[in-house]
Amino acid sequence: MKLLRNIVFCTFFGAAFTACQDLNIPPKNILSGSDIYNEGGITAYMSALYSHLPMEDFNMGDDGGRGGFFNWYCVKTTLGSTGEFANNECGNSMVYGDKGYWGDAYKNIRQCNVLINDLPNYESTLNPADVKAWIGEARFVRAYTYFALVKRYGGVPLLEKAQNLNDTLTIARSSHQECVDFILRDLDYAMQNMSGEKINGRANKWVAAAIKSRVALYAGSVARYGQNFNYTSATTGTQLCGLPENLANNYFQQAYDAAKFVDGGSYALVTGSDKRQACYDVFDKAASNTESILIREYDINNYVHSWDQCMAPSRMVSSYGGRYFVPLDWVELFDGLPIDPTTGFLKTTDANGDYVVYNSVHGIYDNAEPRLKASIMIPGETYKVKYELDMRTGLLVDCTPADKIKKTTKDDGKTTYNWNNGVNAFKVGNKVVAVRATRRPRDGQTYQETGIAICGFDGPSTSAENTCNTGIYGVKHLVRNLPTGETALHRSTQPWVDIRYAEVLLNRAEAAVELAQNGASNASDLYQDAFVCMNKVRDRAGANLLASPSQLADMEAPVNGIGLGRYSWIFAPTKGLQLIRVERYKELAIEHKLFWDIKRWFTADQQMRDFRWRMLASYLFLSTAVKDPDTGIPHGKYIFDSRVCDSYGGTHTFDSKYYYERIPEGERKINYLLEQNARY
Repeated sequence: MKLLRNIVFCTFFGAAFTACQDLNIPPKNILSGSDIYNEGGITAYMSALYSHLPMEDFNMGDDGGRGGFFNWYCVKTTLGSTGEFANNECGNSMVYGDKGYWGDAYKNIRQCNVLINDLPNYESTLNPADVKAWIGEARFVRAYTYFALVKRYGGVPLLEKAQNLNDTLTIARSSHQECVDFILRDLDYAMQNMSGEKINGRANKWVAAAIKSRVALYAGSVARYGQNFNYTSATTGTQLCGLPENLANNYFQQAYDAAKFVDGGSYALVTGSDKRQACYDVFDKAASNTESILIREYDINNYVHSWDQCMAPSRMVSSYGGRYFVPLDWVELFDGLPIDPTTGFLKTTDANGDYVVYNSVHGIYDNAEPRLKASIMIPGETYKVKYELDMRTGLLVDCTPADKIKKTTKDDGKTTYNWNNGVNAFKVGNKVVAVRATRRPRDGQTYQETGIAICGFDGPSTSAENTCNTGIYGVKHLVRNLPTGETALHRSTQPWVDIRYAEVLLNRAEAAVELAQNGASNASDLYQDAFVCMNKVRDRAGANLLASPSQLADMEAPVNGIGLGRYSWIFAPTKGLQLIRVERYKELAIEHKLFWDIKRWFTADQQMRDFRWRMLASYLFLSTAVKDPDTGIPHGKYIFDSRVCDSYGGTHTFDSKYYYERIPEGERKINYLLEQNARY
């Protein structure tokens, strides 16, 4: 069942397509029982509530207002603020969630309150069990909407009754704790009173439990790690931002219990002997697999997105494109790559410091964990039916693979080279042997009379167009076999997976370790359970399994910082928790989860401080190059270099004031009791 079929949308004339997002519901004062309080009327009403659910989906973007929601231009988002995603439009500034999501939230909350308040009056004419289930569903939507507010602002005004549409809302902010507890009570009611029936795009008791595990985990982290950013109103004495530290274990326990509750449903990880395909199937078959818990469906006639057109490499689409590449730092988190354990960086040289020669452009990825191969485009493989990904930084000329080329570029996450200096670093003796293209990849600039393209047709490049600065394109969520002719703006309809069983397992593992490391009496059982949950996710991914629960019990503080060891840039208080945080970075990337993770861990201002994108620069030995007569792409032996991106020298830094966002000033003018957050 597609709830969106019951929703009114509109089309902008011209290029943009977006939801009108006006609730197609008559004001409460002109509703009658016959209008809405029947199964069909409530279903239609509920559909409108879901259409406004603040889900950070494919249409989450920095432009277009509406608090960042329901914007088709998805290329500049908070994904660019975590090290998981990059494109030239993210620039050298952080992309915050500070977009003023407020008024639309309270419209949706009001409509939830209409049902919650009025439905009990109809228990005599409707099935009482149905009434409780519908109230549970409305309370789920209300909780989901309030969480979108609370994780941004801390305490907000709490409304349990529907306000008159003509009334001016003048109400003070409740405490952060009151808001969190209110949300959790709504979800508890939904868990207790909703059915377990699975309907795509719609909540059930298991969905409510999954979201509760997310909300309570967030609250536990705020209580444990956010004390330096608490804010109490000097006027009212209300703690507007932050939760009491002594409640951390209470919230983690709620998260753990809710995650375990989900096991009562029919959800399970997508698995298979082909682990890369299993990772693909999580999203390719999101509408029908066992892992999806809550999704948003799209329909070509109602609600669409533009992920394929914006995110596929430029050469593979008719316009836009090239706006989805990933930093090498994120790629290095995965197993199976040659990693230097002392730095955590990719090791592309031998013991003498000379570059290792690979037999193909994809050679460095050949042993990588399948989850990585399902998350990025692999050079040499075919996408969009007919395009072999061609990723090459330059050529090595007047030399052979037998020559020793010593690495002289620094790879420390700090030193930036311009494109020429990067190329000039490759020498045999005193002779520079590397050449780069000076024109765009699509121009196919060749080396002298050889006819061999210097730069890959898909980049990287110094050109202003989007040609993958990092040398690594992302592929997660893309329809890989969608022909170019069918790839267009406002035509994509693959579902968005808002929460899935893998996240629930990781929520459960994290809550368990937080409890075990902080005084829980059943620590041994919690570590064992977390160990099982982690290995379920890692086994499906084809990653190295944890050897023992003792790895999660390791309370030694890791060394955190860029280039200070494996996983060092994922900040954590203990090595056990760092394992879980790294796993979330690998499993949940490009799903609008990691931005909220580094905010609830309160590590964003450290982890994303002067952060520079790093690249994988690949060079083809001209002496080995053989051009494919059909594609024009040369194949041969390669070396790889890792360093800060040649053509992008900017840094990303998270300002700690953004742990809590600015209350929209327009709302404060309307509601004089609405106190602003600190540092604004």
